[in-house]
Amino acid sequence: MPETRYGPRMRSVLIIGAGPVGCALAILLRRQGLEVDLFERVVDPARGGSGHSFNLTLTSRGLDCLPRPVRRRLYLQGAVLTKRIIHHRDGAISTQPYGTAESHHLLSIPRRLLQETLREQALRAGARIHYGRTCVTVDTARPAALLRDRDGQTVWVEGDLLVGCDGANSAVRDAIAAVAPDHAGVTSRFIAHGHAEITMDYGDADPTGLHLWPRGDHFLQAQPNPGGTFTTSLFKPVTADDPPYFTGLPGSREVVDYCAAEFPDVIGRMPHVGRDLMARPPGRLRIVRCANYHHRRVVLVGDAAHVVVPFFGQGINCSFEDVAVLADLLEKFRFARVDTGDHVVERIAEEYSAARVRAGHALAELSLQNLAELSDHVNSPAFLARRALERRLHETYPELYTPLYQLVAFTRVPYDEAQRLHRESSEVLDALCAGRDLQRDQDDIIDEFALLHGGELVLSRQCA
Repeated sequence: MPETRYGPRMRSVLIIGAGPVGCALAILLRRQGLEVDLFERVVDPARGGSGHSFNLTLTSRGLDCLPRPVRRRLYLQGAVLTKRIIHHRDGAISTQPYGTAESHHLLSIPRRLLQETLREQALRAGARIHYGRTCVTVDTARPAALLRDRDGQTVWVEGDLLVGCDGANSAVRDAIAAVAPDHAGVTSRFIAHGHAEITMDYGDADPTGLHLWPRGDHFLQAQPNPGGTFTTSLFKPVTADDPPYFTGLPGSREVVDYCAAEFPDVIGRMPHVGRDLMARPPGRLRIVRCANYHHRRVVLVGDAAHVVVPFFGQGINCSFEDVAVLADLLEKFRFARVDTGDHVVERIAEEYSAARVRAGHALAELSLQNLAELSDHVNSPAFLARRALERRLHETYPELYTPLYQLVAFTRVPYDEAQRLHRESSEVLDALCAGRDLQRDQDDIIDEFALLHGGELVLSRQCA
């Protein structure tokens, strides 16, 4: 056993799931000198996904949780997006910047590239990844996981802390819910919308923005990739059939007619859209909440703890924030020391859960609310006028007001606190805007907002 400055024995962490979140956690824990083993049910790490993927969008909230060398590698793999590019029904195109500073951008990166980069960095850091190991159940007190290999053989593995990073269908979460259902408090529900990837030849389009075709209760989205390609996805309500299909689109002919009517500017770039959407059923979107993200010496991180819909693009950022919070707590309580008792490990798990549950619940609400913005509101002149007012208010009095999107994506203000701050400031703005022309009266509204706040630097203290 290799030695560390703490003595011949090293504290060990078992991570179930070697996806981007598990690998990110492994990188941070190896920097603390911990032994880290990751167990992944997938046999071949290069195997493709289900075909229902869309690019992950990283913002400074999530990126700042990763070490600087890792961030540099990710920027080499991804595409920087500074704005939404809205394709309206009448063929007009408009843009909406994501923020007010150079750092206010998205890093769009295919999940596969994110996974490969983080896996490579985790292995370089000294983490061990064991493929073809399926988690059957966990013992939260030891803590230990019962793993089954590809031959059907099972074995218990034990460590000092066990972390479930095994995604939306987490076996670790299921095991906790089975032994402590009231404590876990797991709820799950599907929303009306599903999604599917479409092959679209769009390489000559503007690569610096996320392209969006909002159409009421549904929208098409195209995210640039390095090299001039785009990942294109349709988000639309699905039927309750098994398997489901997009509402009103039971066959390839209906799909082609629908796309020709709704997205005439790009239908010529989707020659196989009927085949694409009929080849497999759309992926369902759901929300999973847990009352607690821990039990005894087991914690849940990322989608294992909170499954959110992708409409705020914050799922992976929230997950990386989980990773950073857990790593910071392990450092704070000097977890790497072998003389820290089991009670300290349980206290770390409790504090982690207390720090993250409210934020996870708030993000689930914010993400669902943002569906209406992406599919409809971005087309509304009233919505755009309000957003222009908010942007100008922030530029004039940044210490008094920050738009919700900037709070969520580009600060480390907890999601629940960002939600509260936005709700309170929106109530004031709503009252000031009632019955007024937001363009003509913009300056007066801004001055009145500042006067009502009395110059208090509320938001700057929250963001500090």
